Amino acid sequence: MLRILLFVSQVLIAALAVYNLLVAGWGLPHQAAVRRGSRQRRLRVLVPAHNEGAVIGSLLSDLARQDYPADRVRVVVIADRCTDDTVMASQSAEVVERHEGPDGKGPALAWYLAQAPLDPDESLIVLDADNGVDESFLAGVADALDIGYDAAQAYVDTLNPDASWLTTASALSYWASNRMVQLARHNLGWAPDLGGTGSAFAPTASWVLESHSGVLTEDSEQVARLSLAGQRIAWLHGVRVYDQKPASAGVAMRQRARWMSGKREVAHTYRRSMLAAAVRRRSWGLVDLVIRQSQPGRTFMVGVAAGFGVAAVYTDALWPWWVWTLIVGVQVLAPIVFLIRDRVPFRFLWRYPLLVVFGLAWLPVRLMSSLVRGWYHTPHD
Repeated sequence: MLRILLFVSQVLIAALAVYNLLVAGWGLPHQAAVRRGSRQRRLRVLVPAHNEGAVIGSLLSDLARQDYPADRVRVVVIADRCTDDTVMASQSAEVVERHEGPDGKGPALAWYLAQAPLDPDESLIVLDADNGVDESFLAGVADALDIGYDAAQAYVDTLNPDASWLTTASALSYWASNRMVQLARHNLGWAPDLGGTGSAFAPTASWVLESHSGVLTEDSEQVARLSLAGQRIAWLHGVRVYDQKPASAGVAMRQRARWMSGKREVAHTYRRSMLAAAVRRRSWGLVDLVIRQSQPGRTFMVGVAAGFGVAAVYTDALWPWWVWTLIVGVQVLAPIVFLIRDRVPFRFLWRYPLLVVFGLAWLPVRLMSSLVRGWYHTPHD
């Protein structure tokens, strides 16, 4: 029985490693340019903000400088139970205050849309208060909606990659996954992930924000619901939203634990319905989404593969040690190829070992995530 369990475990780990590498290969080609749209689409930009007075002014300044008709844009700050000067710092935009209700971005958005629903021809964009955007941001996401996508996700870049070793490692992780996961899925015609910020929704998809189930990662749930509804999500590799990453270990651990807990909850809730829909529609894209939301992280698989490699030296119940060494080596080193392809500066490439340490640090966080029950607000400065 033990040999059977070991064999099945080895096959699963090896199959996931090979599958992820093959799919990632579709992220090597550059994305085709998105055709210019009418630039007349009405956009409502929502910025949920809980005690973000220190950072929100910069984002609002970026939004005021957009290369998009100002009379087609409405910027709304949802001041969510703020006790600082967020409201005062947001006076250049429309401000709506929320004084009670469940914690989190999802409930805040649903609360706002219940009292101020979108017009039938109005599209929705969600940004975080700590973000920065280029002048072409609104035009870029509007173009994707104009060519027929129901939703779009901008490239989530890092605003502070030099703030600490954690932000450098986090930036490397995002830069690699933006090609290996996001662009690869887009090029295959499958659904990329939504990032929780820099996300745009056409009138056909804005319904997904009008209710909230209480899950801790509303962006993962939105992807599942939109995919089940047969709606298309675009990845925009050339449209950037800059996000501030936590510079301290404590904040980063709490943030990651919430993400892991929420992702696990979404997978548990939607796995069966997505698999049923995949069979009915003969859609491998839905199967891929189930795999992506259900599988353990790359670091966990590397750790298991390394453990198998060490154990293989002492027993013949496992595949040879060199097989596991190859699997570990490819998984650890493959992201470098994608970082180079994305022209990440060498001053960050030489720090790549930080990404390995960064990954190992999340193994205990994965265990801690099972204890997470409530929303955690990530502080920014």
